Amino acid sequence: MSFFGKNVKKIRGVKKLSQQAFADLFSLKRATLGAYEEGRSEPKIDTIIKVANYFSISIDDILTKEITVNQLLSFNGGITTDVNHVVKAGFAEVPFVNDLNGKMFIDDFIGSKSYGSLPKITIPLEGGSELLAFAVQDLNMVSNEEGLFPGDVVIGEKSLPSELEEDDVVVVLANANLFIRRYRKSTENYELLADHIRIAPITVALDSEIYFWKVSCVLLKRYPKFVSKLEDRMDQIDAKLRRLSSK
Repeated sequence: MSFFGKNVKKIRGVKKLSQQAFADLFSLKRATLGAYEEGRSEPKIDTIIKVANYFSISIDDILTKEITVNQLLSFNGGITTDVNHVVKAGFAEVPFVNDLNGKMFIDDFIGSKSYGSLPKITIPLEGGSELLAFAVQDLNMVSNEEGLFPGDVVIGEKSLPSELEEDDVVVVLANANLFIRRYRKSTENYELLADHIRIAPITVALDSEIYFWKVSCVLLKRYPKFVSKLEDRMDQIDAKLRRLSSK
């Protein structure tokens, strides 16, 4: 058995957290937390990671030795016991949609506004109110060999149109389709633009049922290219011209 349960009980004592308050911080049942503290059950690895990151304790320490009160007092002294004001630093579990489960998600979300049909991925990102991870499936957001390629995953937070700015990259659910575009809005329609010059905009009437997730994070399947080939070629030409002019 690990020292996790004993350490959690000690953390609660130092931070003056009840079992219920501690359980609420990590979306656990109070009885489950009690089982951890009494050594009747061991937590899943994602729970261990969340607790360790939250209190700035190494995973090795929280599992393999009994942490002292002095150690706990030196860890992350700015933590508040008010769960309404605490800032969680660690990992977020984000519902993940791709080409295999996309149709099921669209049907469920339109009917119930639920993400329940989706699996979740865990990423090192501060959790927002309604995050959605979406796997890119096409080249619509590619320009000059740069942009979002198939296999990349974008992370978006559910947003109202009033919260979006022109050219924000958004995941859009409209007319029973889920896709990625740049946000534009006219007096009559949403104009959802692709970065690829040969892909026509998607026009959606303002009074349509439409949902947006503003993209703030991208998980790339490949190493990013920071300078385009066109820019690199222009730099080479510029360097040659400077050498010729100096002769």
